[in-house]
Amino acid sequence: MMAAKLDYHWHLRKSMADRGMFSTTDLMAPLKERGITLSSSQVYRLVVERPE
Repeated sequence: MMAAKLDYHWHLRKSMADRGMFSTTDLMAPLKERGITLSSSQVYRLVVERPE
């Protein structure tokens, strides 16, 4: 039996822009406030690429 493929649209960049965040590094402080520490390259990939 094959698992169903989940399809979705990734709107993180738009959500960030709606909040005045236009650089991927703008997301680092809000993540850190929530206890999530990512490198700048990880945040870049999170914003720019669609996660698998």
